[in-house]
Amino acid sequence: MLEKFFRISGRERRLFLEALALQLWVGLLLKAIPFRRVAELFKNRQTAVGSQQSGIIENIRDAVQRAGRVSPWRNRCLVSSLAARRMLRRRGINSQIHLGVAKNAAEKTIAHAWLEAEGYEVVMKHGDYHDLFIF
Repeated sequence: MLEKFFRISGRERRLFLEALALQLWVGLLLKAIPFRRVAELFKNRQTAVGSQQSGIIENIRDAVQRAGRVSPWRNRCLVSSLAARRMLRRRGINSQIHLGVAKNAAEKTIAHAWLEAEGYEVVMKHGDYHDLFIF
């Protein structure tokens, strides 16, 4: 595991550590306060959309995926989406968090969260989920 960490560039390591720290913080936050308050904390701020930021968005997506693999939280999609939102916001990039539901093979309702920014899926949708809430 550490070998993989040292194979990536310094910039990727910093983004990974930022993503991991934010995922740990978000997971604790979700356990401590009601979700409606979390949604208020993580809503988009009005920022001027600059030039295409595809490179940093892809780097953040990769960092969040890496950190998600070692994150202890069960609701990784929501934690990853909120952490990625915070990382994007720090860089002045707007995003949309989607909360949705679908039926699995056993006809049970399953929930999922995913994040989009400038046409990119930062946290992947992975399926045919119906949007319930977008913020």
